[in-house]
Amino acid sequence: MSKQLANKERRHKAIVDAAEKLLIESSWDSVQMQDIAKEAEVGVATLFRYFPKKQTLIIAVANQILSEELDFYCSINRQNNTGLQKVESIFQRVNRLGQAETLKKSKFIDIFESNIGELENFVTEAEEYFNIRNDISNIVSRIVVDGQDDKTLPSGKGVTDEIMTMINNYSLFARKLALMKNIMSLEKHPGTYVQLKIMHDMYMERLRSL
Repeated sequence: MSKQLANKERRHKAIVDAAEKLLIESSWDSVQMQDIAKEAEVGVATLFRYFPKKQTLIIAVANQILSEELDFYCSINRQNNTGLQKVESIFQRVNRLGQAETLKKSKFIDIFESNIGELENFVTEAEEYFNIRNDISNIVSRIVVDGQDDKTLPSGKGVTDEIMTMINNYSLFARKLALMKNIMSLEKHPGTYVQLKIMHDMYMERLRSL
């Protein structure tokens, strides 16, 4: 790689890192491009040369956060564990309770996915994001198939879809519980940890009994 290209990639990464740091802490509207340029230690003109629109930078942050999730799923898939153990590892990973930094990133993704349809030309602009999501889905499907091959996960018509649904639902539920933790702490019963454990135990028991 040439020095010029290396410097370009370094600046690109610095800008996205700076944007992520600011955007996961504050509302998108309150973070200005000038703020991001200052945090990244680049000129405003340089920032706009890399990201002409704020929307493009927001999508780049979403891509970076989701890529971290993809790396996790890849690492799980490479483990020398049974399919059932890999699924449980996924359940443990998506538990955001007590993980402040991870929760901030999850909140960003939650807002991003809720508003992605409002972004201009979102299908084209967010193509990489959708590709990463598909990569994660494909890895989870592979984990399920491997678990069916090693007999730790059940097989049969519709079972693969059921297991995929369990993983997706658990992930969404864990994220929502984490986002609502402060509100739910005012309720007496059941607590967030209890609710997540109940769902975890229900799904694991279901997987073992199918």
